[in-house]
Amino acid sequence: MIGGTTGIYSGLRDTTVAGLTGGARRTQLLNYVSKRGATYANGLGVLAVMYSGFGVILSKLRGVDDELNTLAAGAATGALFKSTSGLRKCAMGGGTGLAVAAAYCLVTSGDRVRQMMHL
Repeated sequence: MIGGTTGIYSGLRDTTVAGLTGGARRTQLLNYVSKRGATYANGLGVLAVMYSGFGVILSKLRGVDDELNTLAAGAATGALFKSTSGLRKCAMGGGTGLAVAAAYCLVTSGDRVRQMMHL
């Protein structure tokens, strides 16, 4: 959905600048939507597989399936995803993954997290 929306926006902008009309413009818009949609889907698919893999590995290693696994898997996924971009971006990716995982934990397990914070 995000990729398609980005594609339609870029396609409308670029085809207007290029002065395309009719069938040529329609074809270019479809190309933009298809390309951007596939690009975003591929990136999100990679993130999902990495996150799931880290989650399963941590769950098996620790012998428990809890919020700590979710947080660690999110941080590790973000760090690994950005690891080829340098140390600073790797750390930022890990922090972003941790933040997204923390938000997920708060939404899905808010009561349990609040109990853990009061101990």
